Amino acid sequence: MRLETPTHSPGFDHISKKQENMFADFATSIDGTRIAYEITGSGPAVVLLHGGAQSRQTWRAAGYLDKLSSNFTVLTMDFRGHGDSDKPASVEAYGIERHCQDILSVADHAGIERFSLWGYSFGANTGRYLAAESERVARFVMVGVPFGPGASGDFRRMVMGVRNRWIPILRAQSEGTLDLESLTDPERAYLQSSRAQHEVPWLTAMLDWREIVPAQLLCPTLWILGGKNSVALENARSIGSALANSKVSLCTIDGLTHEMEMSDIDNVLPRVQEFIRNTPE
Repeated sequence: MRLETPTHSPGFDHISKKQENMFADFATSIDGTRIAYEITGSGPAVVLLHGGAQSRQTWRAAGYLDKLSSNFTVLTMDFRGHGDSDKPASVEAYGIERHCQDILSVADHAGIERFSLWGYSFGANTGRYLAAESERVARFVMVGVPFGPGASGDFRRMVMGVRNRWIPILRAQSEGTLDLESLTDPERAYLQSSRAQHEVPWLTAMLDWREIVPAQLLCPTLWILGGKNSVALENARSIGSALANSKVSLCTIDGLTHEMEMSDIDNVLPRVQEFIRNTPE
């Protein structure tokens, strides 16, 4: 089984494990979870948060590190449950407070006090909570997601389906009572790949993430949406009045799908660079 979610962008599956490990340093979060990261470049600090089922290497593969590192100190990290970071088995380990603490622990380990934060998809969902809570975030770039709870609408229904199917399977596996014959061939293959053990917990944990509204963000925020990201655009239209009373500026880029909000560097990067360089804290 492959988890098809709005937080996954295809096109970067060629990244090898050797490439992921090559540049990794590790910070230890407050609960003992080791978080992999790398840092490159010089200048004002920018922390990049990848999408779900991706890794920090997604930014490198898309070309962002080469472009950014000449003007910025760029920190990329693997969320817990992703890449080279530890992969706790419990849903509770993926609460939003844990993710936010991971980001701050990595910044502390790298010696970065204040930074701009740029999140794509799952990374944008996560980053907005930190931008609403920590004055260490100077500016925030939120790409490809609507405002609201961590999981809503069709995405919430999909996540609930994953939870209802897979949490009992994983529990039975850990207890030694799982009947493999009760699974379909794709489900058995997914279980045996070991991906389910960490993908299902971080995904289903989003059901309990609280709602965030624009007025809660403490710093200037650039909200980037592709013109073909219909779900997020409808959300933007529905909360227009809330944007007027916040620090959030909406930027719509015509023709971009959700996946292209990451992959189309020529359209996305110039807008982000201008925002980070020219927006006062």
